[in-house]
Amino acid sequence: MKQNKPLRLTIPDPLILALGLTILTLILSLIYGSNPRSGIAGVADVLSYWTQGFWDLLAFSMQMVLILMLGYMLALSPVVDRLSSGLALLSNKPVQGAVSVAFVAVVVGLINWGLALVLGAVLVRKIAIQAKKNGSPINYPLMGAAAYVCMMVWHGGLSGSAPLSVASAGHFLEEKTGIIPLSETTFSSMNLIATAIILVLIPLATLWFAKRGKMKIPDGGISDSFDTSGNQSSVWRPTFISISGILLLAGFIIRMAIHPGSSIGLNEINLILFALVMIVFPKVNDLSKATENAIGSTTGIIIQFPLYAGIMGIMQYSGLLSVMTDWFVSISTKQTLPLFSFLSASLVNLFVPSGGGQWAVQGPLLIDVATSIGVSHPKVVMALAYGDQLTNMLQPFWALPLIGITGLKAGEIFRYSWRFLLIGFVVFGAVLWFF
Repeated sequence: MKQNKPLRLTIPDPLILALGLTILTLILSLIYGSNPRSGIAGVADVLSYWTQGFWDLLAFSMQMVLILMLGYMLALSPVVDRLSSGLALLSNKPVQGAVSVAFVAVVVGLINWGLALVLGAVLVRKIAIQAKKNGSPINYPLMGAAAYVCMMVWHGGLSGSAPLSVASAGHFLEEKTGIIPLSETTFSSMNLIATAIILVLIPLATLWFAKRGKMKIPDGGISDSFDTSGNQSSVWRPTFISISGILLLAGFIIRMAIHPGSSIGLNEINLILFALVMIVFPKVNDLSKATENAIGSTTGIIIQFPLYAGIMGIMQYSGLLSVMTDWFVSISTKQTLPLFSFLSASLVNLFVPSGGGQWAVQGPLLIDVATSIGVSHPKVVMALAYGDQLTNMLQPFWALPLIGITGLKAGEIFRYSWRFLLIGFVVFGAVLWFF
């Protein structure tokens, strides 16, 4: 008698999704684009549009690589390692431990998503190791999901791709939007209120789940030792590298003091992170090892961003962007456009898991629609940011470092993360509607 095999959900690789989206855009541009010629000549036109846009995001790609890699490196530093080791003592109080992980994830996620993602994973793993030693039961999957919450707030924080991009001089939409300062996006009253509400509700929800969830002592799969650092030196000493980092940071502060009206964008954030990495890794061997450990996390950006740039080129040069803009305008009003942008970004994020890549693909369309209807550009930028970050709670792409470090399965994390998603949906949807 045949036994029915359990159904398994197979999630396509993000690169396959990017290639599939490229092919879909090629087909749509042939059908609906206003510029391609008919027949084989049209196919040649569309392919030329693809190659024309293929390298348009090189500078943006490098900015995204650095903001992830440098944040990742900071998470591997001895300073952060000692912090996570201290917090791991919370394993003796599993409910408070889960709430603390959620709080740390939200706060650090608002600072830098690469740092938060790795720090959260390391913290949860260390709590599990300590719990195993002490024989203390914990809700390991809930703690993993609580750590992953950092990816539900990051795009509205200091490392958010879209807000930082439009705040940077020379960004790819500058002709349409100009430079939009962070005071109108990340530090707007709308985003600050949304962030404050999330900062309260997520730990409270974690507290609720922890008190009602099943707890058990972590199994034997959790090793008793865990090397998280790219550096074995425990004592910090000033070196040429660390002094250079201090001077670089001091120079930036002086420049901002002399020119107080200067905007802070991706380049400025990366400069700060670069200086901090030099300070916390004063020895060249430690710095090199941390770089080697962190660089692997950036491969998705490096290989996928040219494809997103190609998609952007097809949409722009084929006239498909204008057609889609007209359609979006026809169904939107000033009141509904931010909400439609939020919902569409939530959906697109399931197929384009990179926030920077999604901004490159979807940003031009939303900005054109906002211009036509008269909706504030900063509000549309934040609507996309909210939608992109929200469905990360169902998107396994960025959970891979967390899964790799903690040993948890994606299904164990998503058992709780979808509940956090519902909280975010209500909060972000409400602020977009009422502000």
